[in-house]
Amino acid sequence: MNLAAGGLKIIHTDISFRAERIVTKYGEWEQSPEERLKDKDKRRAAYHRFYTNMKWGHAQNYHLTLNSGVLGIDQCVEIISERF
Repeated sequence: MNLAAGGLKIIHTDISFRAERIVTKYGEWEQSPEERLKDKDKRRAAYHRFYTNMKWGHAQNYHLTLNSGVLGIDQCVEIISERF
């Protein structure tokens, strides 16, 4: 797979797992973690749409998707490392 052209797009999870992670890993408490994530996601979607002309989050725009909330981050890393 040629990753240089568009990059590898793969990992997702639900907002509750992401919110818990930013609090435990990064200590984010300025606003509710869910609000912060929704704001960041909105910005990411606009950035992605501007530079790719594709809608962010649509499965057809990704090479592979792994749910890090189910598999865990270490397992996702292992799967990606083995495959690519």
